[in-house]
Amino acid sequence: MFSRLSMCCSLACRLMYTFFQILYGAWKISGSGGPYVSIFGGARFAQDDPYAHKAHALAGMLVDANISVLTGGGPGIMEAASCGAVNPKSTAKSIGISVKDLGEGRNPCVQIYFELDHFFARKWLLTRYSSAFVVFPGGFGTLDEMAEVLTLIQTKRIKPVPIVLIGKEYWDPFMHWIKTEAIKHGTVSEKDVALFTVTDDLHQAFCLVRDECAVT
Repeated sequence: MFSRLSMCCSLACRLMYTFFQILYGAWKISGSGGPYVSIFGGARFAQDDPYAHKAHALAGMLVDANISVLTGGGPGIMEAASCGAVNPKSTAKSIGISVKDLGEGRNPCVQIYFELDHFFARKWLLTRYSSAFVVFPGGFGTLDEMAEVLTLIQTKRIKPVPIVLIGKEYWDPFMHWIKTEAIKHGTVSEKDVALFTVTDDLHQAFCLVRDECAVT
């Protein structure tokens, strides 16, 4: 009996701690001024990679329009976006939300940074505050973040927002699988595919997310 009570108390304490972490994150983000666009992408890209250059450029375009940039705060695409978002003349900020014990560390450019214990807490904050999402090439983590946003829209848990995938060459096999397998087997519909845009054109990507931010 005592052991079960102790386990329940421990679980309750962990849940409360996570809840307060989310509250703290919400306070940090909401106090930095919006609107916000989340940029997802792999942590393993070097800063001289073409996709890193594109992330840097797009983030610069966003903050020039006073749109703050949310990332995971780490290296790779996240660092490129954070560095591109540094603009003293803009009211927009670069915000990084990391998860503890990833071993990635804080990138040198992120202006507002904090760490959480759990991935789900980070994804909740990114989803809750973002008016649009830009997805650069990445690995399992990037796919997980993109799939969660798509699932939330698909199931009407959040309203449809722009989701832009950068890199036609990178995402082409993914699109091929959707069109030749997922749609064929009925696991994804044509309507679901319309939830996102694949492009190499940064101006198109910027216009899609900027227009949504202007509406919100």
